[in-house]
Amino acid sequence: MSPVQVKDFGKDHWSLLAYVETTVVDNQKAPGVGGIDPNKLRCNANTHSELMGHLQRRMPTWEPKYGTRLRGFWNKDKTTNPTRQISDHDDWDCLENLETCGFIEILSLVNGFIRLTPEGMSVCQQIREHKANGGMFATFSL
Repeated sequence: MSPVQVKDFGKDHWSLLAYVETTVVDNQKAPGVGGIDPNKLRCNANTHSELMGHLQRRMPTWEPKYGTRLRGFWNKDKTTNPTRQISDHDDWDCLENLETCGFIEILSLVNGFIRLTPEGMSVCQQIREHKANGGMFATFSL
């Protein structure tokens, strides 16, 4: 699967980046290193079964409707555009996209250790400003 480009990031990518920032600030494992909780990430057991949180193992199996929603998934009239969803793409895939774009460094998937890059910190600041002004993750863009 080819990586999702930043111009296509929607709610799932941006909210995950904000979550990563929260872990770096509030759940530090070392200076500048956050610890993500796998139970808080959407996990497709078909592609990332080894990364499932213990609570997720009791949940229903992955369904295409859980897939990553890209920019343009939600229309202004509150309908959705299903062509802007990747049915098998989960938060672990989103993390890889965030790393490919240079916003984060994944230090250990097994331990959930992650770091924001200086560019990622700058994007997080823009997201916070967008949200503070009434914006939503789904409408944020760089």
